[in-house]
Order: sequence, then C-alpha cells, then structure tokens
Amino acid sequence: MTMQKTKLTTLAIVISTLLGGVAGCNNDSNDKKDASQSTVKDDAYYKSLAEGMVAKMTADEKINMLIGPGYTTTPASNGTRTFGTDYSKIANVKKIVPGAAGYINGVYNETSGLDIPAAKLVDGPAGIRIYPTREGQEGLEPESGTYYATAFPTGTLLASTWNAELAKEVGEAAGNEAKEYGVDFWLAPGLNIQRNPLNGRNFEYYSEDPLISGVIAAAVVEGAQSEGIGATIKHFAANNSETNRRTVNAVVTPRALREIYLRGFEYAVEKSHPWALMTSYNSINGVNAGERTDLITNILRDEWGFKGFAMSDWWSGWDPVALVKAGTDVIQPGGAYRIFRGADWLTVLQDAYKNNQLSEDIINRDVVRTLTQVLKAPSGQNYPYSNNPDLNAHAQIAKQAAEEGMVLLKNDGSVLPVATSQKLASFGIGQINTFKGGTGSGDVHSPYIRNIYDGLAEKYAIDSEIGSFYQEFFNANKTASTDVFGVSEVISCPEPDVSVEQINAAALSSDVAVITISRNAGEGTDRTAAEGDYLLTATETALIDNVSTAFHAQSKKVVVILNIGGVIDTTAWKDKVDGILLAYQLGQEAGNAIADIIAGVVSPSGKLAQTFPASYEDVPSSATFPGVTESTYDNAGPVDPNVDTSITPKVADYNQYYNEDIYVGYRYYHTFNKGVAYPFGFGLSYTTFSFGNSAVSANTLSQGKTGSVTITTNVTNTGAVAGKEVAQVYVNAPEVKLKKPEIELKAFAKTDKLESGSAQQLTFNISAETLASFDEAHNQWIVEPGVYKVYVASSSDVSAVEPITFSVDKEIVVENTTPGALQLQPNFANKSFVTVSE
Repeated sequence: MTMQKTKLTTLAIVISTLLGGVAGCNNDSNDKKDASQSTVKDDAYYKSLAEGMVAKMTADEKINMLIGPGYTTTPASNGTRTFGTDYSKIANVKKIVPGAAGYINGVYNETSGLDIPAAKLVDGPAGIRIYPTREGQEGLEPESGTYYATAFPTGTLLASTWNAELAKEVGEAAGNEAKEYGVDFWLAPGLNIQRNPLNGRNFEYYSEDPLISGVIAAAVVEGAQSEGIGATIKHFAANNSETNRRTVNAVVTPRALREIYLRGFEYAVEKSHPWALMTSYNSINGVNAGERTDLITNILRDEWGFKGFAMSDWWSGWDPVALVKAGTDVIQPGGAYRIFRGADWLTVLQDAYKNNQLSEDIINRDVVRTLTQVLKAPSGQNYPYSNNPDLNAHAQIAKQAAEEGMVLLKNDGSVLPVATSQKLASFGIGQINTFKGGTGSGDVHSPYIRNIYDGLAEKYAIDSEIGSFYQEFFNANKTASTDVFGVSEVISCPEPDVSVEQINAAALSSDVAVITISRNAGEGTDRTAAEGDYLLTATETALIDNVSTAFHAQSKKVVVILNIGGVIDTTAWKDKVDGILLAYQLGQEAGNAIADIIAGVVSPSGKLAQTFPASYEDVPSSATFPGVTESTYDNAGPVDPNVDTSITPKVADYNQYYNEDIYVGYRYYHTFNKGVAYPFGFGLSYTTFSFGNSAVSANTLSQGKTGSVTITTNVTNTGAVAGKEVAQVYVNAPEVKLKKPEIELKAFAKTDKLESGSAQQLTFNISAETLASFDEAHNQWIVEPGVYKVYVASSSDVSAVEPITFSVDKEIVVENTTPGALQLQPNFANKSFVTVSE
C-alpha cells in the first residue's frame, strides 16, 4: 500500500552511513581511491568487507560473535534478581554504555590486524533505555553525570496517530539519542499483534491490525536508521502473551500466521530494511520460533529478502546449535543457559563445532550477516559520540506525538474543549501518579514526567482542596518497587475514597469535573479481566457515580481521562459521563499534551488502532488466552536437566490455541455482527469532516502480481476549527476458494491540518500484494476474481458508507511460498482448535 497527498511526499527509504573509517579495514583499497571515484557504501560494500574479515578470523573469534558475553545476576533484598552484562567477558569493548541490554562481541587480534569493536544494544520501544546516572569506570566509561533519554509515547498511542511521517520523526529522535549515547542497535520497534486486550505488553505494540502495525513500524525504522544506528523489529513471531512466554506453544494455522501475525513484519522488512530482527520466546506449532528454519531463513530471508541479522530474545530458545543453524545469527545475552543453571552456551557451540555438529559454512554465514550490519553502526564507524543529544527538541516531538495520538471517545454537549476561564475539579490518583509508559524493558529513564495535575494547573484554576487532598494522600501512601526484572522503578498508590461532602463542595465551586483513571502493565505478566485491571474497582466506580451525580445536579459536565496502557471496560460507566479522552501512556510530556487537548489548543485527531469490545467475554480469544496446560504438546527441543524448573518451567504441556484464526479484532466483530463499545478506527474531533468524490481512478490488476488499484478521495473540514482527519480504506473481497473477513483495512492516510472549509485530496495505491489472501492448500498468495467493494471512511464502522467497486477478471497468483512452512503439528492438523469460522 502506498499513499500520496497533494501537499506531502510519500515515505522515502533512507539508508544513511556515518562519516569515518571502518574499524579493522585499514588495508581497504577503496579508501585509497581518488576522491572523484566515490564508493557507494551500501550493504554489498559492507558485506564484502565482512567476508574479508571473517576469512581472517579464528574459529573461536567467529563463534564468539555468535553469542553475547553473558550476564551476571545479583540477588536483591526484595527477593528479585538484578541482571547486568558481564563486562569482563565482552570481546574488544571500547566503551560500555551502562544500562545497555547487551553486546555483540567484537574481535581484536594483532596478528590478523582485526580491530572490530563490540556493538552495543539497548531497549526499548518508547525510547532509549540506559542508566540515567553513572559513576566513572576506569577504561570503559569514565564520564560521570546524567544520561537521560526522552520518554516518547508508547507504541499503542503512536499507532493511534495514524501518522507515519510523525512516527518517522519519533524514530529519528530516538535514533539520534542512541547514536549520541554510543549505542549501535536499538531493540525496537515491537510490532506484535494485539490479539487479546489482556496481553501485558500490548502498550509496546501498535495495533490489532497488521497493516497499521507494519506502516508505523517501517516509519520508525526509517527514522532511526537515517541516524546511522540499527533498528531491531521484534518479537518474531506470534508473541502475543506474556504468561509462560518462554514455554508457550502458539497453535495457529499457517494462513492466520501469514495474514495476521507475520504480515506487519513483512511490510516493515520490505519497506524499511531493518538492520536487525529479534526472534520471540514462544514456540510456533511445536518448534521454538528462533529454531524454525522455515521462519528465519525460508520466509524471512528467501521470500521477503531480509538482509539484516537475526538475534534471539534474551534467553530464548532451547538448543543453541539449532538456533544458529536455523538462521538466528546472534544468541543473546550469552552465558549460562536460562540465567540460573545449566551449561554456558558458548561452550556448547564450541563443542558442537569441534564435534562437526556445527559446520564452518553455517558459522561463516551467520557471522558475515551480523558483521555486515555491525560495520555500518556507530562503533564500527568509530563515531565520536557526544553524550549530549538535544533532549529539549525531542521532548517537543514527544509532545506532538502524544497530542496526535489521543483519542476522543465521547464529547456529549461539546463538553470539550473547556475554556481556560473555567475552574476544574480534578479527581483520581492518576492525575498525580501519571504513567508515562509501562514497565520492564519498555521503560525509559526520562529527565521528568509531567503529571496530569501539573499540566492542567498551568492552564486552569484547579480546586485547591481536592488537589491538596490527592497530593497529600499520594505522599503518604505511595510505594516504590522495581519490576520483576529489576530494570524499572514502579510507583504505586491506591485510589483514595473521596467523601460525598468533598465532591459536593467541589461541584458548587468548580465548573467542570475531570476524573483520571489509570492502569499500568509490563513485560513478563499478563493482565486480568478482574476489578482493578480490565474492570474498574469499586472505589473507581463510586468516584464516577458520585462525581457525576453531584456535577450533573448543578448542570455541570464530567470528563474522564484514561491514562492506560491497554483496553479496559467502558461499557459499565461510559453513559454516566459527558466526555472520555483516551490518553493512553503519553511519555514524559503527558500532562502538557493533555492540557493542550482539554483547552482546545490542539483538536484531537487520534483514532483507535484496536477495538474496545462491549465486554471482555466478547473477545474471540477470551476463552483461549493466555493458554492452557495440556499433555498434547509435541515438544521439538531438548530440556536441560539442570534448569531450575521452579523458576523456569520445563518446555512442555502449555498450548495457546489461536482459536479465532484470521478473525482478530475488528475482522471478528464486523464479520459476525458483534456490537462493540468503540470500533476500530474510531475517534472524534472538535471539528467535523466529510469525504467526497471517492473513486477508483485506476485499475491495473489485469497485469497480474505487478498490478494495483488506485483510490482517490477528497476530505473537507466542514466544521468551525482547524483539525486533521484520517481516511481509512476498507475492502470487502469476494469469496471463491477462501472465506474472508467482512472488511479489511488496506490503506490509510492522515490529512494535513485543514482550516475550516478547506479540503485535501488523498490518493491510495493498493497493490495486488496488499489485496492478496493466503491459500495455504497451495502455498500461494492469491487475489481472487470478482467484485471488490471499497469503503473510504473515518472508522471501521462503514454501515453508512456507500461503497465504490472494482473488479478482478481472473485469479492472480501474487507469490508462491515455501511448501509446508509453519505447518500445524500432526495432532492439530484437523484444525479442531479453530472455533471461529465463517
């Protein structure tokens, strides 16, 4: 899918290399050429350099590059463990980056003349996660001081902008911080599908839809890599829950894998050419993802043309030899198996090579692929990083992204915007304890977090008695802890009981009530459908009831702000309030961005990138999430008898059935006429828009797999204030061989900021590849013949939209794929686990 605007250019694929020499290549003859004979330093150039270097390496040097240096673990007083890189084991590290997630070993050999610096890897999807303060470490990183990074909005909010150009700016800013802090590879973006609202890591991911996931991810990758650092798309693949994530087996049909769970990755690979990819913990149809040759080599490299290197997630996989053979080029973090007990995997690989279980050809292949990308990165380029990125400028990008991603769900009586001359009464502990993002590796050590109360107080008069009550309660009742991995601090505070008398007094003295409801989640644990998580607590429900009763009795309005990482129930309470602003987790500029939306400085333009169901029970995967313990799992990997199974369960007996098959999110709700609280793609504005003259302007699908269909539409601002709108193109495809969802998103674009009365024409070019469905019986992507209905709309609710049509005369085979790839295990081949089918 490509999109054009009359005022904006399409995304450009940018591959940028940094100035400076390539480490270990002092004899590179190209450097001696006349300046007029410039060398194109592309992947082919760096691959040639890498091949020359690998030819000079010893077997041990090469094997050492296949695996990270390992971690040390330190028991903490609260019973958790603190993990950190074993610096003594890093080969040829020039300077460390404290807080880096890991390293790729380098090579230093005076005899061969090789001097390849170790590469540095950092989390996470909302920004660069490194330690914010340092103490000097002689010879490694002597500079003491502060090293904060910008906390950008989380992935879900970024996708809710539906603005690839803005996502690219976020990628550029994060990439610049990585480069200036001495980082080589950013372990982001994450683009797993939000299959179920309770995935604890959904805040890091973009959407329930693979197209928007792929487009936003590609934009972030482009932006980051334009700064000369490598992006790492993750977690490949079907990593859609956190419970037993290392041992869960995703039981999913090849068609659902291809159309839903792999397609966003495919788009990102083909459009932005990421330098790296991270495999996932889980197994897929009986084999660990990183150990699947059909996934990591046949599909990723042979079908999609991926030229980067693949690394494992930290301590994923069961057999290091199988990982390397399958095409997982670097095993992270190295060291002892599964952190606690078992063999050192470097030794396992060395022994496998000595015993002819791991060939030199495979080793060379994987090292060349890794080194090709490492040589392009800042350490490989000897980049003199500053440790001084422009955090002020990046904070403004974070704020803009936060403002464009917030979704206005309800605005009865135009309660929003609120004039700054009015007085607010602000309720909810989340206004003080505002969550900038989730926990775990997705956290960012930012210089500040602007909470909601302070942001509003800068623009409005706030009821001081209510404000003081919450601040004093927070000071007295807050608790600080670290997450399960010991990598981020979590501040918690219960929701206080506010008396009816306090609320009534506020209703008399204030003009509008604002209630903040907050939720947090993080890596390693899934959410629950219980009160205090997916459902409101009794205290929160009473707060909404009492505030609404008191303020409505005074003919005054009530607005709820949702500072949440993922979907929660709204059905039980949405009719009690006048406005709902879905703020998600906005990064460090949270309070400032929310205040600008509330005050009307910015008109909301965010759209839902996931459905808000009417109830959790309506979610098609609610009965199969996160998985069940059974005895039918045919495990394909060995189990180390030394693993402490009280900490890490044996890899066996835990299946997650993808029972809804291709009917994920809106594909399910629309196909089976299931009502929802808020549909995919929905979002209100302070102005109004109309779509006109939607038409099929070209149809070249008769050319076969190189063909496409072009759609145009005019978007007009019919309201009174300036704003942006998202045009979404949904297609209803004919069913010949294959059943299809009722509608599927095939293109989208966000307009420029349109003044009242102004219009913009948008053009969408939808390729045969984008239209295709996967025919697993024939291992083919096909476009079926017949009449296609196209809906150009402001959300997935297309019930009032008149479709336009185009036709395909005969079946188009877009691509033949690897026979038998990702096939189901024999005991699931009858697909009896699929309970949702049309």
